[in-house]
Amino acid sequence: MEEYLKAVIEQIRCKNVRPYVERELRDHLEDQINDNIASGMDKDEAVRAAVKDMGDPIETGIALDRVHRPSIAWGMIALVFVISIAAALIHFAIASGAKDSAYNQSSKTMIMFGAGFLVMLAIYFVDYTHVARFSKLIALCLIGLCIYARMFGTYINGAQLWIRAFFIDINVEAVMMLYVPVFAGILYKYRNGSATSNKRHSAVFDFIKILFWMIVPVFFVMQMPALVTALMMLISMLTLLTIATSKGWFKFSKPIAIASIWGVFVGLPVIGSVVMFFGNGLADYQKARLVAFFTGSGEANYLTNVLRNVAASCRLYGSNGVDASITIPEYNSAYVLSYISITYGLIAGILIACALAALIAIVFGISLKQKNQLGMLMGCGCGMVLLVTTLINIFQNLGWFPPSRTFLPLMSSGGSYIIVTYILIGIVLSIYKYKSIYPKHVSVDYRLL
Repeated sequence: MEEYLKAVIEQIRCKNVRPYVERELRDHLEDQINDNIASGMDKDEAVRAAVKDMGDPIETGIALDRVHRPSIAWGMIALVFVISIAAALIHFAIASGAKDSAYNQSSKTMIMFGAGFLVMLAIYFVDYTHVARFSKLIALCLIGLCIYARMFGTYINGAQLWIRAFFIDINVEAVMMLYVPVFAGILYKYRNGSATSNKRHSAVFDFIKILFWMIVPVFFVMQMPALVTALMMLISMLTLLTIATSKGWFKFSKPIAIASIWGVFVGLPVIGSVVMFFGNGLADYQKARLVAFFTGSGEANYLTNVLRNVAASCRLYGSNGVDASITIPEYNSAYVLSYISITYGLIAGILIACALAALIAIVFGISLKQKNQLGMLMGCGCGMVLLVTTLINIFQNLGWFPPSRTFLPLMSSGGSYIIVTYILIGIVLSIYKYKSIYPKHVSVDYRLL
């Protein structure tokens, strides 16, 4: 039997899948051997019969190699490439007619799109299960980075968001979005009480630790302050926790757990926001923006009214005659969608939004169809980040959301945001790569806490 298994496994070129295929074949052979023995054969005869029934090992191995081979999501890569080219052309047009900071930002952005695409392809070759295996260590590093930025980061518009690593400026607010797929790996480690014993109180203790891994980074991101990113992280991680709970990963009542999770974490942010507003948790400019948005007055609300008027006045195609560089601030970053609609027409803005919607739909489609549960959850985490950030940015451009630091994935300027977006897409490509390789569950046994 061992020689047969060795001959079969040698035909499979993907080394990652070999242990899983060997274990499956071994289990099948052992079951058949036991059945043969039960039917009256001696052990040696039962083994020979079981191996014979499996067929020629070379042919079996070749057949398994055809099934268990890496896959490439060519359609997704093509869509990302098209969106990237469109974004690069838009920023080339912005840089051609802009001056000073807008020119520098858009010029650098065109380079970052190329660098980001290469980073995405590099992430594709990384086994996504490594992220889960070292998820707690990665999470601690991200939390530490957030704390470091809070203590020693560079102030921009009242928020400590940037740190310098050698000659590179890193936006920690953008980097923290990677915490969401990392959190998916942490959740996977705690499935079925795998982190502790099978006792009910241990399952509750595990769940408390999960909440720790979810709440702590959100708290430190809020302290930067980066409220929109904290909101995005919280919504995304709550969604992942809901999916994991609905899959029966934890040993308690699903309906009660899901209702409790959303009841507590929808109520707590509201209470926390009120406390921060009336306390010292928000910068003065943030308070002014919120007051202006909800009262419809003040200088901060001027931008919201401008965005609403812009959305209403855009032509279907072509410019509406308004100079976006004068009318709208940050027209190449947070409000790039408004710039596109003003300059090229409403149809252009809708096409960009539809392209991003298609990309997000592909991400969720790939994730939800995964046989491997870790890949499913981690892919959904990447999809949630893209979905929530896209919706918030679109709502802000329409004047439906208070002015804040947001970005439109694959379109807004900002090197850190661009690279992080491509990393998220690269993780999904890696998940798709191993869709026919990994079984429902894989081992991610690296214990830290």
